[in-house]
Amino acid sequence: MTLARNVTALSGKSAYLSCRVINLGNKTVSFVRHRDLHILTVGTYTYTSDQRFTATYHRDINEWTLQIKWAQKRDAGAYECQISTQPVKSFSIDLNIVGKLHIKQKKISSSNFYLVEY
Repeated sequence: MTLARNVTALSGKSAYLSCRVINLGNKTVSFVRHRDLHILTVGTYTYTSDQRFTATYHRDINEWTLQIKWAQKRDAGAYECQISTQPVKSFSIDLNIVGKLHIKQKKISSSNFYLVEY
C-alpha cells in the first residue's frame, strides 16, 4: 500500500484520503477513523450515518479513496486504510484541517502592480 501519509485539507472543502492496493483479490479495503475506532467504509459501502463520508475505487490505478465532504476541524486526526487479510494489513493517514485562506490584493501606487497577502 502506498500514497500520502499526511493529508491537509481546507475547512469546508473536501478531504481525500487515498491508498493504492495491488493484487487485492477477494479481500476488501476498509477505512477506519482512529479517535473512536469507527469503521467508516468497507469496500464502497458506508457504515456511518454521516453522509459526508464516501469511498470510491479507481480500478485503472488500483486506488481506494475516502472522501470527506465539507471537512471540519473535528475530522482531523488519524485514519487507517485496512485490507481484510489475516493479520490485517494497514496504512495510516494523518488528516490535518486548516482554516480557509483569505487572500487580499492591494494596488501599489498607480501602476498595475499588486501586492498579494495571504
